[in-house]
Amino acid sequence: MLTLNVSYACSILAFLTSLYYCFYLDINGVIFKSLLAYSFFNLINTLLFYKHERLVITYNIMSLLAFIISYMLCLYGGGINSPFISFLVLIIFSGYMTNKFYGNLWMIIITISAFSLYYISVSDIEIVGNIAEESMEEFNLSFLLFLIILLGGVFGRIMNKNNEKVNQTRKELIQREEEKTVMLREIHHRVKNNLHVVNSLLRIQSRDIVDDKVEMMFKAAQSRIVAMARIHEKIYKTNNLKDIEVNDHFKLLIDDLMISYNIETQIVPNLNIDPIKISIDNLLPLSLIINELISNSLKHAFTNKKTGEITVNLKRKSDDNYELLVSDNGVGMSQEVFKAKKSTGIKLIHSFVKQLNGDIEMITDCNGTCFKIWFEDKGK
Repeated sequence: MLTLNVSYACSILAFLTSLYYCFYLDINGVIFKSLLAYSFFNLINTLLFYKHERLVITYNIMSLLAFIISYMLCLYGGGINSPFISFLVLIIFSGYMTNKFYGNLWMIIITISAFSLYYISVSDIEIVGNIAEESMEEFNLSFLLFLIILLGGVFGRIMNKNNEKVNQTRKELIQREEEKTVMLREIHHRVKNNLHVVNSLLRIQSRDIVDDKVEMMFKAAQSRIVAMARIHEKIYKTNNLKDIEVNDHFKLLIDDLMISYNIETQIVPNLNIDPIKISIDNLLPLSLIINELISNSLKHAFTNKKTGEITVNLKRKSDDNYELLVSDNGVGMSQEVFKAKKSTGIKLIHSFVKQLNGDIEMITDCNGTCFKIWFEDKGK
């Protein structure tokens, strides 16, 4: 763990520096005692982490001890000109590594401390230093080496090692995500194939059917299966498994329906579909709604008519709100039939609209049958 490793390093470096000051530079007063006390108490603080296991407490105590020792070293080692004043700035950085509150708090404390050191340096207040004039250069050099070892040799190396682990973890996550995407695509591909097999079985089974009503029921079931298969095929081919471009998807879906029912009336599809993307969760019920409405038009709207027109409009009304309009210019459907919900198709339409958390309205003042549906797509 980065914090614990840096804390251990600070304790060891502070202890070795105190020995260097005492036996080599003959600095054995407040500076020596402060460094020695810091190395001891900071080590205790680090070891206590394994008892309470609260890293924020360990981190804040470490910052507090570092502030006390740094201020003392500045006070007795040159005031505002002391090289140890750089440590005060590092404490601000360490505070922000905890959270914004501690970072702001330490910035205020360090700013006040810097002004106090400046005031002491320019005033008549005398602080008895422990550093001889001839030892000042060695003192400054030792601090610089202390900083280089701490930031470069310890902190920098640990950060680099952590970054390598983070990068390795990121690569593994990307690889797993790619494998997951490939697996999901393969699943959708197999589901599509299975649905096509089911559709083929139904088509073969329907060849021996004499009753037109039963045959229509088979065709309705087949159209629903093809609609679901189209979705899985679209998902398999898309690069984005979250949102699907619906324009081409709905065009193919409607073409499949017109080929499947193969009625004698010449139907002109009028499609006005915005280039929008719909989440996978909402694409299935939306596709099945269109499937049911178009199937209903193809079965009932154009009886004894040579030509007809089916219109599908899908538009985005706002960020998450959409409007779907499906209409034909056929014989029309009564409001009572729609509200009664007796047919399987009408029941399914209401069920799918409910899945979309939407609303459906049958518009009566149009030439034929017209449905308007509003829904939200918050799954994106």
